[in-house]
Amino acid sequence: MSKAQIESQIGNVKLSPARISECLERVAGHRLEGFLGGYGKFPGSLMMVGEAPGANEIEKGIPFCGQAGKVLDGYFEALNITRNDLYITSAVRSRPYKDKIIQGKHHAERSSRSNRTPTSYEVFAFAPILDAEIEAVQPRIIITLGNIALQRLLGKGHQVSNVHGQAYRSRIQQVDADHMDQGYHWSDQEYWIFPMYHPAAVLYNRSLTDVIANDLVILRKCIDEIQE
Repeated sequence: MSKAQIESQIGNVKLSPARISECLERVAGHRLEGFLGGYGKFPGSLMMVGEAPGANEIEKGIPFCGQAGKVLDGYFEALNITRNDLYITSAVRSRPYKDKIIQGKHHAERSSRSNRTPTSYEVFAFAPILDAEIEAVQPRIIITLGNIALQRLLGKGHQVSNVHGQAYRSRIQQVDADHMDQGYHWSDQEYWIFPMYHPAAVLYNRSLTDVIANDLVILRKCIDEIQE
């Protein structure tokens, strides 16, 4: 990806093209495609972190613009906010994919590409970008969507099924972009972290509908209290 291509896709927060190139170089050879920047209000009190872009997001250059995005718009409606009221980003910035061969009816084979869960290394490789966005946005509340985003910030010991709908005041995992070999360290600053199920989860498990609705009620109260 050229410098011009990177600069045209880095979203609202101005990120260093050199830093982005470094992140992409770390995952060279991995099954990842494209690059998607964040979007939204900054500085701002609210930030939302997802997992990784899918095919629609990479094609259109907009976070959460596929089926999960429609569910997420329902989150915003319940919270009485719009996409312009917060900053939306993700732990991994390129689309993780997998290819498989599908046998046709008449023995004709074709390749099908689908999304996959990013690896912990891929999350780590893109960590400097998310760190830079958090520094620029300076959110009071970070809403994590799903386990990947949650564990990126709070560590592997957390599962969204156990902690969803609860506000945590905590330091978060960060990296020193110039010394990636040192791994994650804990930030000096604390943030309110509010874990939620990824909006794609309800597409596969409709029983989560009421759970998520209740979490959104709690989140709205947290927003009101923390922003006072």
